[in-house]
Amino acid sequence: MRRSTLFGLFGIVALLLSLTAAHSAAQQEAAFKLETGWLPEHETFLIWYAKQKGWDKQEGLDIVLNRFDSGKELIGNADKWAIGACGAFPILTSPHPERFTIIGVGNDESLANVVMVRPDSPILNTKGANKGYPNLYGKADDIRGKTIICPASSSAQYLLAKWLAAYGLTAGDVRINNTDAAPGLQAFLGGEGDAIVLWAPYSYTGDEHGLKVAATSRSANAPQSVLLMADKDFADAHPSQVASFLRVYLRAARMMREESVAALAEDYKAFFKEWAGKEMSDAEVIKDITIHQVFLLEDQLRMFSAGHPRSDMQDWLAPIIRFHAGDAYSQNKTEELLGLVTGTFLEQVKRPIPEYR
Repeated sequence: MRRSTLFGLFGIVALLLSLTAAHSAAQQEAAFKLETGWLPEHETFLIWYAKQKGWDKQEGLDIVLNRFDSGKELIGNADKWAIGACGAFPILTSPHPERFTIIGVGNDESLANVVMVRPDSPILNTKGANKGYPNLYGKADDIRGKTIICPASSSAQYLLAKWLAAYGLTAGDVRINNTDAAPGLQAFLGGEGDAIVLWAPYSYTGDEHGLKVAATSRSANAPQSVLLMADKDFADAHPSQVASFLRVYLRAARMMREESVAALAEDYKAFFKEWAGKEMSDAEVIKDITIHQVFLLEDQLRMFSAGHPRSDMQDWLAPIIRFHAGDAYSQNKTEELLGLVTGTFLEQVKRPIPEYR
C-alpha cells in the first residue's frame, strides 16, 4: 500500500512538472517577437538588462536587440526594427520622418554630449567669454577658422551650432569635417582637426587620451534626449505590444533611479564589453550612470501630455526642427513633424510598473 501510494505521489509530481514545462513552453511560444534597434550607449543598458532578467517574457514579448553604431545607421536600417532609440536629429533629418512615431524618452544625455579639445588648445584659455554661458570655454578669435570633427545629422551637430552661436559664429566661420564618432575620434587622436564633438562612451576614450571638455550640451543650452520611437505602421497595428515594450523599459528606468551604482556596476561593465567592445573602469561606470537622467512613467506622461498648445516634448523639439530646417519648412511642415510625438502609448501602459527586484 505504501509503495503504491509512493508511486502515486511520484506520478502526481511528474504530471505537475510536465504541465509546468508545457505551460512555460507555451508562454515562450506565444511571446511576440519584437525587433528593436539600439546604439552602444547608456539607454540600451536598460533594455539589455531587462532582457537578461526575462522581463520581456513577463509582458508576452521576445525582444530582439539589433545594434547600430550611429543614429544615422539605425534610421537607415529602419526596415530591421519596429522600435528603436536615438537622438532627435537622425529622425528629423531622415528622408521620411513621417514613418516614425515618438513614443517615449530613453534618457537625458545633455551632459554626455561634449566638445573636446587637446589639453594645449588655446580654446581652453578663456572661460565664460559670453556671460550668458559662464561654463563654456573659448572665444571667437580662438575658434574662428578651426577644423572641427563632428558627425552629421546628430545631436553633436546641434551642440556644435549652439557652441558657435554663443560666440556669434556660424558653421561658415569654421571648417567642419563630418565624420562618424568612432572614425572621427581615431582621426582626432591621430592629429587631425582642432576640436571634436562626441557623446558617451566615445568621450570616455577621449578622457583616457587626455582630451578636455570645452562645452557640454547643458553648458551650451542645447538640451539633448534619446527618443524611443516606433515604426508608425507597426505601432498602429500593435498598440498593446508597444505599451508592453514601454512597461519593460520603464521597469528598468525605475531600477536605474532607485538602485545603487555599485549594485549595477558589474552588469554595466558586461553590457559595455558586449555592446561597445569597451572595458569600462569603475570611474567610467559611475560617471556614465550618474550623468544620464532617466524618467519614470509619471515623468514621461507629464512630458508628453498635450499642453497649450504643445506638450513639453514638442516644445523641446521645436528649436531642433528650426535649426535643422531654417526657413525651409513652413509652419504646417513644422507642426507635422511635431505631430510625430504622441503620449498615446504611455497612457496605455499597465500600472503599476512592476518591482525590479
